[in-house]
Amino acid sequence: MTARRTTARAVLETLRGYGVDTVFGIPGTHSLEFYRPLRELGIRAITTRHEQGAAYAADGWSQVSGLPGVVVTTSGPGLLNSLSGAAAAYAESRPMVLLSPGRPIGHDFRDIGSLHETKNPSAAVGAIVGRSRRVLSGAEAVTMVHDAFRDFAHSRPRPVHIEIPLDVLEAETALTDRQVAPRRPGAPQPAPADDVRRAAEVLRAARRPVILAGGGSLPAGERLLELAELLEAPVVTTVNGKGAVPERHRLSLGADLRLTAAREFLRSADALLVIGSKVGEAELWGGDVTPAGPVVRVDIERDQMLCNLDPDVEVPGHSAAVVPQLLDALGPLEPRPHRDLAEVFARLDDEARRRAPDLAALNESIMSVVPEDTIVGGDSSQVTYLGSTTFFRAARPHSLLCTGTYATLGYGLPAAIGAKLAAPERPVLCLVGDGALMFSVQELMTAVELGLDLPIVCVDNGGYGEIRQNMVDRGIEPLAVDLRQPDWPALAEAFGAVGLEATPDTLAETVRQAFDVAGPSLVHLRI
Repeated sequence: MTARRTTARAVLETLRGYGVDTVFGIPGTHSLEFYRPLRELGIRAITTRHEQGAAYAADGWSQVSGLPGVVVTTSGPGLLNSLSGAAAAYAESRPMVLLSPGRPIGHDFRDIGSLHETKNPSAAVGAIVGRSRRVLSGAEAVTMVHDAFRDFAHSRPRPVHIEIPLDVLEAETALTDRQVAPRRPGAPQPAPADDVRRAAEVLRAARRPVILAGGGSLPAGERLLELAELLEAPVVTTVNGKGAVPERHRLSLGADLRLTAAREFLRSADALLVIGSKVGEAELWGGDVTPAGPVVRVDIERDQMLCNLDPDVEVPGHSAAVVPQLLDALGPLEPRPHRDLAEVFARLDDEARRRAPDLAALNESIMSVVPEDTIVGGDSSQVTYLGSTTFFRAARPHSLLCTGTYATLGYGLPAAIGAKLAAPERPVLCLVGDGALMFSVQELMTAVELGLDLPIVCVDNGGYGEIRQNMVDRGIEPLAVDLRQPDWPALAEAFGAVGLEATPDTLAETVRQAFDVAGPSLVHLRI
């Protein structure tokens, strides 16, 4: 029998045409038609234990797969539960598509006590994501999917929400194969020639240029390293730009904008090239990176170029097009003397160790035994932002998964699950604090159910250590931050995972052991 092309099916066919083969969510009474065609279309349905975890997992999957993460929820509470993940994707400029059913046409805003009744879900989501729309036809829903993929390719990626009324969702459509087929996104947008020329003049004249690379620089790929080598320009990245150039390369200074030494080095530049970054306040930790020389900013959106650091030269365009333009405009340059960065590396390393010696040590211990192509799922945990951002040297982009701007707890484990699903051939490690892990510990069951080889390292400092210190610094007697802990290895075993205890002295060997375990494992380290 030929399957009916309902609106639900048409939307999923369209997503499948763009390469999406995995969706995340929890089935509900109103979302069943989304699930009907999944097997036939070759789309995996990953059921998390909370919709918040579904959105975080979709984000992790997206970063590693290179495709937008897709979240399918039921109406009302299912949709609203996913919003922390959607807000994270918005803050970090990542592509995501949220699909949810809505009340039938004509029933919106009726306060009649219907199941999952919500006053105005599309407006609620629209206040958080890039765009939210309640569509009124199958054609409108499919067009919105096409528009989302176009926007993801040509503008700053932001999550998109499509609410489909139940009667529209389940209705058969007259949409044709051509209408649901993927559309070519077109070439990345280059910058105006005059802007490129002015930028090249500034960079050519500089003797101490530095590149600050954000998440928007990643589409430039290897051409970014080529540009850095041509200019003999050291590269500092944001957390989202981590790995934009391999972090063991001699010109990489890592993702350490939080460190005074990194900001001082940026200020010493006689030309600063900022590519795809808003130079976010959350990463500067109150510092300033205004350099001694001119600032050249490359960004796909002009409002980003005017954010937090005034540019002398604006170069609007997509980094995948603009970086090659800059290389062409610079032409062959006389070979420049290699910059001696040993002193800068030493200052960065010393400051990072002084700020958090125990976290530096345990990160180094762990990273000494993980394979080079490992993906690390991090969190808004001290072990991540005081440790992994510095001491995990990423060989490529999207190897450290965290939310530097939104800084949400509970992200690391589901994001690591999504990453492992996207790249089952790559080692994936989840390294988080006890407070963060407790936010999403239920997703350990998801990892067990999927049979994922996923070591999880829980660094236990007895609760919310940073907030405790914040209270002490403000003269507040610590309150509500010292938390009772479960028996973590026993809890892992109860889920069906392997539980392991470690001490600082045995940590490296225990993590090595965890990587040899079939299925998920949890290493508990008390500090």
